[in-house]
Amino acid sequence: MPQGFVYLLVSPNSDYIKLGRTERPIAERLRGINSGEAYAPHGPWELSDFVHVTDCVAVESALHRHFRDRNVEVDGTRELFSVAPHEARERLRSISEPLRVDPARTDQLFHNPDVSLFLFRLFQLSGLFGNFDIQGSWTLSVLPQTNGGRWFTLNIGSHEVAFSTRTPMDGKFSHYLVLDRLILEYPKTIMWLGQHGGDVREADYKAAERAVCVSFDEDFAKAERFFAFDGVRRAMVAYWADALADLRERNAKSVYARYHSYDAVSQLLEYKRARDKVVVGPRER
Repeated sequence: MPQGFVYLLVSPNSDYIKLGRTERPIAERLRGINSGEAYAPHGPWELSDFVHVTDCVAVESALHRHFRDRNVEVDGTRELFSVAPHEARERLRSISEPLRVDPARTDQLFHNPDVSLFLFRLFQLSGLFGNFDIQGSWTLSVLPQTNGGRWFTLNIGSHEVAFSTRTPMDGKFSHYLVLDRLILEYPKTIMWLGQHGGDVREADYKAAERAVCVSFDEDFAKAERFFAFDGVRRAMVAYWADALADLRERNAKSVYARYHSYDAVSQLLEYKRARDKVVVGPRER
């Protein structure tokens, strides 16, 4: 039973979807597909959905059997299907649910709606939703084993860029984010941090001279509002987007890749789609 990924790819230059599996990191497989002789002419292929499962062969086989009457013959390919992406996603999720890798931690996190929303806002604001194809360059650890405990830790490369403590003090948790020093140009936001038990400090990263670490104490229901404050988005994008672009260009892998929770990211993607349906209504993706 090989542990691995089953993925769904879409392309603006193809009427079909690709359903496949890999035991390698998704980023490596996607690069291979987009540079390969068989699939590259129909690309560029983009990651629409994925699951991390204990038996990727079984899940892929079940998925292919279900859609076998809609398998299309294109020279050099075997995994193209004339299936709507949303239909394929629903079937993929249904088949894979019993075989998810390490689901307990993910489910514990998503059982708390306020923590889920905070993490969603963080991914939304930072642009991580557009960087799922380079997972392993950035990493998300869920309920990591740290002193005092954390809900999650986010790393971009070797740099720890966000985490929230798990042990509350007077009902509040401590939140830490690494931003560009542009945030210092917004005194009202800096004052708010000070009024909520936080501050701004130099980030101890020699390779990121403009990085500062901001912190504050708040319950999760109110903490996500911080992302809407003046300068936060600008300062986050300035640091995070540049760091992600550098990792993508170098095909670099984080030293924390082995701690990355693909299952949590997969569930967060599903969470995003559920919110999108409520906010903007159903649409094809």
